[in-house]
Amino acid sequence: MVNIAICDDDLVFATKIESILFNISKNQLIDMSVEVYSDGIELWEDIKNGHNFEILYLDIEMVKLNGIDVAKRIRQTDSEVIIIYISSYETYFIELFEVEPFRFIKKPVDTRIFECYFQKAYERIVQNDAYFEYKFKKVPHKVQTKNIIFFESSGRVITIRTKDSAGKFYGKLNLLEKQLENGKIPFLRIHQSYLVNYRFIKEITFSKVVLLDGTELQISEERQKMIRAKFSNLMRGEFLDE
Repeated sequence: MVNIAICDDDLVFATKIESILFNISKNQLIDMSVEVYSDGIELWEDIKNGHNFEILYLDIEMVKLNGIDVAKRIRQTDSEVIIIYISSYETYFIELFEVEPFRFIKKPVDTRIFECYFQKAYERIVQNDAYFEYKFKKVPHKVQTKNIIFFESSGRVITIRTKDSAGKFYGKLNLLEKQLENGKIPFLRIHQSYLVNYRFIKEITFSKVVLLDGTELQISEERQKMIRAKFSNLMRGEFLDE
C-alpha cells in the first residue's frame, strides 16, 4: 500500500489529481490510499497525530499554511517522505531547496509528466521495501522482497527462489498471494503453483512466462488472458518512465 496525500486549496484541481492517481492504481495494479487536504494546517495536524504518508503532492500558495512552510514542519520529523510540488508559481525555487522536494510539476498538469514522476517516486519507494520473513524448521529467515524471483508451491511446501539462493517454508500460496497484494512490488499468480515477481519477467508467450535468467514457467490456461493483460498494463507504466 502506497499512502499518498494531496494538499491544494483548489479542490476541483485536487480531485483531478486524485483521479489521475486512481487510474495509475488501476492500470499498474498498485495498491494506494489517497487523502485530499484543502490546507496545510489540516495536513500537518494529521501527520502530527500519526498519519504517515510516502508521497505528498503539495501546492505552494495556500491561505492558512503554504506548501513550503508545511513541508518545513514535516521535514523536522520525516526526512524520507517524497514531496512533489504542483504549482503555477516558479519563483520559489530557492526556498524549495530547504525542504528537498523530489520533483516540481507546473500547472496546468501534463498527465504524461505526472505519471512519469509518479513512477520514479514509486521506484524509490520500492527500493526501500520491507523484507519478506519466513521460518523453516523453527529457523527464521528474511530476504528483500525485491530480490524474490518467484514462489513455487508443492503440496504444503512453498519454495522461495531469489537471485542468489533458494529456501522453503510451509504455507499456502493463496494466503501468500493475498499477503503480497499489500506490498509495493507486483507479483503475478500465473499458475496454481507459481507466484512470480513482475520485475524478473523478460517476456510472456501464449502459454509461458520467460524470466530474465531464461527460466520458463507455465501459465495455466484459465489465467493466460488475465496475465497478459496485467503484464501489458505494468509494462505501459514503465514505458512512461523512459
